[in-house]
Amino acid sequence: MLGFSILILLPLFTALFCYFVKNLRLQYNVSLVVSLVHLFVTLMVFLGIYHIQLPTFFSFDSLSKIFLMILSNVYFWVVFVSYAYLKRPVTTKATEGQRYYFLLLNFYLASNSAAMLSSHFGMYWVTAETTTLSVAPLIYYYRNEEALEAMWKYLFLVSVGIAFAFIGILFLTLSANGTSLEGKQLFFWEFIRNAKELNPIWLKASFIFIFVGLSTKIGTAPMHSGDVDATSNAPSPIAALMSGSLRLTALIGVMRIFQIITQTSSFEFARTILIIGGLLSLFTAFVFMFKVNNYKRMLAYSSVEHLGMITLGIATGGIAFIGAMYHAIYNSITKIVLFLSAGNIHSKFKSREVDKVRNVMNILPKTGWLFLIAYLAISGIPPFGIFFSEIKIFEGILFSDKPYVLALVMIFMLFIFINMGKIIFTMLYKKTSDDSNEVANEKFDIIHLAAILLLILLVTIAITSPDIIYQNILTVGKDFGITL
Repeated sequence: MLGFSILILLPLFTALFCYFVKNLRLQYNVSLVVSLVHLFVTLMVFLGIYHIQLPTFFSFDSLSKIFLMILSNVYFWVVFVSYAYLKRPVTTKATEGQRYYFLLLNFYLASNSAAMLSSHFGMYWVTAETTTLSVAPLIYYYRNEEALEAMWKYLFLVSVGIAFAFIGILFLTLSANGTSLEGKQLFFWEFIRNAKELNPIWLKASFIFIFVGLSTKIGTAPMHSGDVDATSNAPSPIAALMSGSLRLTALIGVMRIFQIITQTSSFEFARTILIIGGLLSLFTAFVFMFKVNNYKRMLAYSSVEHLGMITLGIATGGIAFIGAMYHAIYNSITKIVLFLSAGNIHSKFKSREVDKVRNVMNILPKTGWLFLIAYLAISGIPPFGIFFSEIKIFEGILFSDKPYVLALVMIFMLFIFINMGKIIFTMLYKKTSDDSNEVANEKFDIIHLAAILLLILLVTIAITSPDIIYQNILTVGKDFGITL
């Protein structure tokens, strides 16, 4: 129970602590220690050094190990930079948002860890919903009309999506009627073990409702709008948290039902739906990159694109599935750097509109370079990890039974790369006649430090390709019936 207490109960008690203790610095220090302990324990579990005994409704498998590792890593860096971010001058209304910031962050960690470790569909559904409730007030941090609208839109759409997922779970229960699973608890492993007994009609209906419902949290098209608005209006650390970890919380729910369906005659049906969802997400990002004039919104659409790629890799299977798991890791790290750099730019120019940002390379040279490098990383330029994960996904698609999908993927990604680059280079290098050519001396702060360390981590994982990550991903693949 010690491990369970550290991963779930400790953040919960820390949230309670932050409610009673009003000193922001103290809240930060305690939250940072908790995030570090959470990361350390998660790393020990991931490396196989520490084995945790979990209570009923929770368990570890290779998939939850990888996704929990991603969550813990993203969460640590978000907390690490949060105090510096909160100390920046904001409007009087926005200072009210600081009061519950660390309380909600700790509640998010507890609920998201519980969702990742759930071994029961009912428990997963409840904990996934609590992640929504914890993150929604953080979207409203700036206390302006845009943030309020984004928060309510996110709450409404994700709640509708969660209701869809609940109906999907009910359909899954109906699929077990007349089988050895009838009347039993909704444990994942029970359904995986007896998948071939399930009624294919109800199973297909269950998959459709769970996939469509959770897509509102994953941010894949056509259910992406609430997530895009929320990500683009939230404070940068929260946007990084949502893009780097919250989307995977929903993805793991889809992967659980997909893991059941892979052993049944409905596999091709589910696979086709995932491929359509992945392609639709890439197409949506491709279209909106032509007209987007808000750089945080641009990053949100980049998340739609990359979650689409991950979905496509999972559906394709084989080496593409392995690439999709690597892509989830690399995308989470890169998105932290992109959103933190965007936050620095927003703090300086007080606008998220591309037209109002100029000459970043001279005005904020350190941030400008980090933003540029992170753009190259997310675009799949070597030696950054996304280059290698995308190669695996492309190879998987090329040698699959649907190689023509690769042509569409390449076209969409080429134009996304060009249009995103056009926006970023405009922000970095465009000057007016009043702008000086002199390079300002931007103060080096904790956000720059975090971004540099994360980029080093990104390259190190990509180049060294640690065996422990590869073996864990291979085990996940085997759980989905994939052999290389």
